[in-house]
Amino acid sequence: TSLLRTYSHACYHYGKLLRAKDNPAEAMQRFINATHSRTRDYHILGRVYSNMGDLCHLAGDFQLSYDMFEKSGEMYLLNGDSLLYFYDLNNMAYELAEQGKKEETMALLNTIPVIDEDLSSLTNFTKAELYMKIGHYDSAIYYAHSARISEISSIGASLILAQSYSFLEIEDSAVYYANFIIGHSNSLSSINNALYILSNDD
Repeated sequence: TSLLRTYSHACYHYGKLLRAKDNPAEAMQRFINATHSRTRDYHILGRVYSNMGDLCHLAGDFQLSYDMFEKSGEMYLLNGDSLLYFYDLNNMAYELAEQGKKEETMALLNTIPVIDEDLSSLTNFTKAELYMKIGHYDSAIYYAHSARISEISSIGASLILAQSYSFLEIEDSAVYYANFIIGHSNSLSSINNALYILSNDD
């Protein structure tokens, strides 16, 4: 049992290292190896499946990402960790939001209790993403402002604000939040989106 646990941990940490080195394909293989390890360390398996969900999201496969976060949540429940389970419920809702599935997203979000500020901010961020995807920019702005309270969702919420204000042709606000992203984010995707706004909004 200890050998299985050690192997699964090694796969997880090597996968994380490969992710940091921008090698998602090899990272995914290491995470898959961890799921095949037959370990009963459900906490590490929860983290493994969560990372797999992130990689699927980055590849644009939102349904598979949803499935991975669902599996991650199951592992956390087996480990008795309800808080991380609720975070995974939000991750699942976010993948639905990315697909513009309003009813399904809101139904899942309504099952998540308000436990801490970070989780509350993330659920508001998911709502903001949903409303931006379906073109309800006023609602997206409302929830994005609520999501900015926590550092964990500040950059993502700022991008939604910049994009929503840009779509509403409120250029001064769009530029304000785009500049905030340039000054505070290390994400190339967020920076590229911000630069697009700055190059198109006067």
